[in-house]
Amino acid sequence: MNYTEELIKNEIEDKKKSSEHCSECSSLSSLTTYKKVVDINKKNKIYGLTLSDYNEVQEKLKKQNSFLEYNYIHDKISNTKIPLKDLVISANHNPDRYHALIQNRINTLSNEAKEKDLFPIFMTLTLPSEFHKMKMDKKTNALIKNQKYNHVTPKEAVKYLTKMFSKLRHDRSLKELTKDERMYFRVNEPHKDGTPHTHILLFVPKSSVDRVVTAFKRLFDEKANDIQTDIKNATSYVMKYINKTLPLSKKANLSIKEKYLNAWYCKNRIIRFNCSKTLAPLSLYRLLHEKFSLKELTTLVKKKSLAIFVLQTNRNKIMEVFFGDELIYKRSDNFTISNGL
Repeated sequence: MNYTEELIKNEIEDKKKSSEHCSECSSLSSLTTYKKVVDINKKNKIYGLTLSDYNEVQEKLKKQNSFLEYNYIHDKISNTKIPLKDLVISANHNPDRYHALIQNRINTLSNEAKEKDLFPIFMTLTLPSEFHKMKMDKKTNALIKNQKYNHVTPKEAVKYLTKMFSKLRHDRSLKELTKDERMYFRVNEPHKDGTPHTHILLFVPKSSVDRVVTAFKRLFDEKANDIQTDIKNATSYVMKYINKTLPLSKKANLSIKEKYLNAWYCKNRIIRFNCSKTLAPLSLYRLLHEKFSLKELTTLVKKKSLAIFVLQTNRNKIMEVFFGDELIYKRSDNFTISNGL
């Protein structure tokens, strides 16, 4: 039984229970609820996804989860087995670890900004009307098909949003600042029709705030895009949007929209969050997180205190890391990936 069938069953049972407390309720009310739920899921899309899209994503995640559960890393020396699922950091397969990692990056970025006396600016960028599959009918206040829709996929639309933000980053108001004077954290999120928009928390020197605001209003339509400078608590402000886009961290009692929201990111292969290269790379932090906090590691990287050795054929594959004369990480050959746990 898929979740839609469960929803219908629960709606009917809830309606029957409520009718026991209301003598005036008709026995047809549960049938009306059934028809209403069927019509909603049959005709309307949630975040641009059909029920078939949703089921396709669930099947994909089921296969991924099975792979992670039944494949493991085998330590040849200690002869221990570690399931891949215990190691992976994923919004879908290990949401708690993923959420903790995001929270850590935001806290570290905010503390870095505070130490440098930077001021927070919050921006929302949206796409022109032709990127939207649906539009709001002013008379009925309901979503209807947009005849001007250009059929750009949500993933490509996110790339367009990146180009929009790039225009601002290449404006003189930000270009003239050093990398340590312009930090940002970005959250991608869908509209009701599945068209993406993006929220950006940007930190700059207070003396540059007015210039950035002026550039933003010059580059983007104020009716469709928003910029705010009265942010009292930057960390909690951006976490509000992150918690909204990561409902799997709740683990239970997800609503229909929250389930479809997770499916939207998977179906369209869209990254939920990304930030400026202010902090130490995640690939390095995941190797050294037991030795250094993200803040400490960021300081070491900026001071070039670490000697990092990679493969010539794959520069993303870290083989050894030295801190002065001390070898603090060495890629081990004692581990192999096996299956049949």
